[in-house]
Amino acid sequence: MNLQDIINRCRERLNDEKGLDSQKLWSISELVSYATEAEQEIARRLEILKDSDTIGYIVLDGTVGQIDSVSVSGVVITSAAVPFAANLSITAANLSVIINSQSSTPDYRAVVRGSLVIIKAVPRTGYPAGGYSLTASASGGLTAVCTNLPGLCRQVVAIGQRYLALDQRILRITRFKPSGQTKPVPSTTKDNMDITYPAWEELENGTIFCHLPDYDSNETIVVPGPAAVELIEQDVVRLPLVDFSVSDLKALPEIAARYHEAMIERMMRNAYRKDDVDTQDMVKSKTHEGEFDLKIEGWKVQDIRRSPAPSVNQIPGGLM
Repeated sequence: MNLQDIINRCRERLNDEKGLDSQKLWSISELVSYATEAEQEIARRLEILKDSDTIGYIVLDGTVGQIDSVSVSGVVITSAAVPFAANLSITAANLSVIINSQSSTPDYRAVVRGSLVIIKAVPRTGYPAGGYSLTASASGGLTAVCTNLPGLCRQVVAIGQRYLALDQRILRITRFKPSGQTKPVPSTTKDNMDITYPAWEELENGTIFCHLPDYDSNETIVVPGPAAVELIEQDVVRLPLVDFSVSDLKALPEIAARYHEAMIERMMRNAYRKDDVDTQDMVKSKTHEGEFDLKIEGWKVQDIRRSPAPSVNQIPGGLM
């Protein structure tokens, strides 16, 4: 289901289908905000959005014109212009085909979500020394707005740099690997470092052997600072890249279709909490919250049954 389908299903269950939007108990903007919160909550509680290579995304808009080209850090990743075709989703799909058929150094690929084109770096094809910078040009009425995502999956660390900004969408880093090293390095805490490696903050630049993530402050500390420019490749669990918008009701959720009914339960839970005499019903809200929680817990049990035995990401022999 796309966003419009989800909103329609939610309105049907809320018995709020009749009349103009201004006459409905819940406005389209309210339902869109409920959908955004629902997708984020599902992604947060189930940790289902895993990423390792996204560097940015492009949002298309318009009804005529073309995308002239797309580049990453000066490297053109399209082989031809892409004209508007029927609607934005088809145009985005056509753009992804062009990007995926083009070979470049470094190389990139595209994944489509409605009119959203997500750009991903292909592993082991090199990386731009100055970091990733996604740009696009369009003409004839079509627009292509790029958003770069430094600190999400891949970022360049300068010589001696200790602090790395993390994208606010990151829930958890599951793998942190300097590309110049053969193995990932583990995460730890300041308390552990103080106990096992006193004066760790005064280490000279060298080979990175751990990092200290702080998800509240959206940053991590690399220890020690690198002696050479280094690319960090991160595997992360994250929130959706883009909030839903009233301007794009054909948008597709990033979470899989099997979770869309749970989104509707969560939206109804939020809808019945609207502070209005005609809408607020805490009994109904709690009922839908309970249904939502049951679905979440059921999926967690399924994930546990499917998961292999957990492994512990530790530094062999401790921090020495």
